[in-house]
Amino acid sequence: MARLVHAVTAAAVVALTLAGCGGSEQAQESESTQSSASSSQPAAQPSTPAPAAGDDEQEIRELVQAQADAFSEGDWDALSELTCVQFREQAANPGQYLVPPISTFGTREQAASMDPVQLSDMLSQEFGSGASKPTVDRVAQAIVAYDEPGYQAAMLDVMTESATLTVDAVENITITGDTATADVTMTRVMGDDAPETRTDSTPFVREDGRWLDCTDITAVS
Repeated sequence: MARLVHAVTAAAVVALTLAGCGGSEQAQESESTQSSASSSQPAAQPSTPAPAAGDDEQEIRELVQAQADAFSEGDWDALSELTCVQFREQAANPGQYLVPPISTFGTREQAASMDPVQLSDMLSQEFGSGASKPTVDRVAQAIVAYDEPGYQAAMLDVMTESATLTVDAVENITITGDTATADVTMTRVMGDDAPETRTDSTPFVREDGRWLDCTDITAVS
């Protein structure tokens, strides 16, 4: 999933360059512990069986769908919660890790010399009909003002408005203890471009009984 989100940002880089200048039910696993026997009647320790492989596979599929839904809704907090602890900080700061830098448009002085109306029109042409005019206007205004936080927030909105991600399949799930991999096939539609389908091997880990995506978004291509 993170690779598809990264692909959306790659498409955004192209658009900016052209325009600018140059789970539901979660399986729980608990380890049963054995109480030491005592002279009194031993307390019974109920044993919770490990989830069946089919349950794990279903939870991973639901996780991938939940990620796609969160992206479509622009719910980056939800995407962060669906990410393993190791990479959660990245997922919690998507503007920093996923949005092309404002320097794509040159220096502060070069950006200030741009006409925000013309820039917005060019961006609208590149992003297609999916992105709303007010959102694209925000991007253009932030670029001209060289407002990095405002630019990042507006760009995230543009990406979620103009891109659609559809989960086609989650296959070849291989589970080894609390780690897993799966081949995730998704289709991306960016603006008015033709659909693009790709399959990526995605790593997952189980933390606190939940399967989470454990992709390093700074390293994906």
